[in-house]
Amino acid sequence: MPRFVKERLFGGFADIPGDHNNPECTHVLLTKEEYMRLLQEKAKAEQEKRFAEGEAREKIRMSEQELEYRTAAAEKFAKEKIQQVEQKLDAERSESAYQRSLNENLLRISRERANADRRLRPKKEHTGYVVVSSAEKEISYKDYYGKNKKVMLWETVLQSPYSVDFTEEQARHQMQELFNRGENGRWLISQIGINASTDGGYAHLISDPKTRAELAVRNFLLDKRLRANYRAGYWEIIFLHTKPLSVVPKNMRAR
Repeated sequence: MPRFVKERLFGGFADIPGDHNNPECTHVLLTKEEYMRLLQEKAKAEQEKRFAEGEAREKIRMSEQELEYRTAAAEKFAKEKIQQVEQKLDAERSESAYQRSLNENLLRISRERANADRRLRPKKEHTGYVVVSSAEKEISYKDYYGKNKKVMLWETVLQSPYSVDFTEEQARHQMQELFNRGENGRWLISQIGINASTDGGYAHLISDPKTRAELAVRNFLLDKRLRANYRAGYWEIIFLHTKPLSVVPKNMRAR
């Protein structure tokens, strides 16, 4: 057992009651065996400390390695998925471009056949649209005060190059080209004098000061609808507009 002592004034040590907590304690005396055991315990503790630190560093290294592996695996997976999506998109773009080209060729062939069938020249360049008829049409509308009024407008029938073998949806979609602006910035139907449009009907047109002021100089399109003419074999589009047509070009007159 360790001895708790105090150093004597003239040398030597004297035992004291208690342990190292005694204020008079200046030294603790150990036997050689106790001292060696203490050294062994210290060495063991230091070794355990080094082992624990090494084990902790190894766990950290392995965790970092696993994280790097998982990150690399995730990046590789994401890259492969992106490549797959890009390849699929490229394939779809190619297919879409092919289908567009095919549709354009089929539409071109269909238009040229329709032009040849109707003796429209030149068949390769002609739009395929011809005026069938244009006549006055009286319609009713309500004025600003809600009173019933009548006005004389114009109804024009335009034959398209699309046969009745086209579905209604296909014909409607294709005839949107009439309202695409060309290089001159004008609609295709402006060739026959229809050069403006309004989202509302005639009542809305005359109630808007801006459009009302343009009525005298512009031919407003008020309504349009489709008709399948099975006698002629082609889809037609019927326009309701405010003024008579301008002089219809000869190549747009039905034969």
